[in-house]
Amino acid sequence: MDDPNDPYSPSNLSWNWGRGGPQWRPFTGRYLRGPRVPPPPGPPRRPSKAERDQEMRAEARAARLHLAGVTNAGVIIMSVVLAAVVVMLVVVLVSNH
Repeated sequence: MDDPNDPYSPSNLSWNWGRGGPQWRPFTGRYLRGPRVPPPPGPPRRPSKAERDQEMRAEARAARLHLAGVTNAGVIIMSVVLAAVVVMLVVVLVSNH
């Protein structure tokens, strides 16, 4: 399925209305497919409120996942330390008898 946001799709002719409508341009090798280079860069467009909210939710989710990862790493490290202490305690108890 075609990407609906593809600026070069045949169904999206917005790129070609700057000169009054669709035109056939010879030697492009891309029949009605648009320019080969993207339009020149301009000032960055301001994200919409929905996009800003989505970005804030994504950052909050990443922070939660990072904290969960840190917590999981802490649990693993503490369990290894606890296992080492138990092994040392058993070695000390066995060597004294």
